[in-house]
Amino acid sequence: MSNAFCDCLLQLLFLAPFVLLASRPGGNVKAGTLLLAALLFIATSMATDLLVDIPFFEGQKWNWGGKIVSLAIALVFIFSYRSVPPRQFGLTLQIETGNAGRIFLVCAGYVVFRLALYLALTKAPFVFHSETILYQATLPGIAEEMIFRGILLTLLNRVFTRPKWTFARVSFGWAAVITSLLFGLVHGLYFDDGYHIHILFPTVLRIAFDGLLFALLTEKTKSLVPAVLLHNVLNLIGTH
Repeated sequence: MSNAFCDCLLQLLFLAPFVLLASRPGGNVKAGTLLLAALLFIATSMATDLLVDIPFFEGQKWNWGGKIVSLAIALVFIFSYRSVPPRQFGLTLQIETGNAGRIFLVCAGYVVFRLALYLALTKAPFVFHSETILYQATLPGIAEEMIFRGILLTLLNRVFTRPKWTFARVSFGWAAVITSLLFGLVHGLYFDDGYHIHILFPTVLRIAFDGLLFALLTEKTKSLVPAVLLHNVLNLIGTH
């Protein structure tokens, strides 16, 4: 088995206690939908990791190939899954902004905080790299939001229908929590070449929090557009 596949299994294993906890109140968990979500996560994650070396142009620095293929897999699924129309996966430009002011304000404050923190702590010189800026302003946010807040959040909302909590006038449930935790684990839990486990707790917690904000935006606006924009803005902080 490749490291990519083992990493996926490890991340899902760490997530399993939260899935079990979420399953207890419902009593009627849709196991087929849960399995489908896991398989899609594995497929897109492996595409991202295994196609990292596909060259699109000379001197390429970032994983264009893996992200593009994972995005393609997500789009094929969204448009072929007949139980849910693409709009319900957040694939719409129509953004519902009613009572969304509070979550928008929270997200804006978080961007200011992250920018101030970066400016206060960084000692790196500001040397701009055009490929890095173009990549961070596009593909990671589009591909990852399509997968995590589009497909996985939508599928898990059909699995875990209760309880519901409220933050910043946004109603959300276990689906938002689980997908956010998985998002953090993807960025900070992995095997090295010797199959020793590494977990970067600060990274997992920070990116899981980012993921929760993206999930709340998607739940409130019924569109992936605000989450994609916030995701890419956060990626651009410190990118030069």
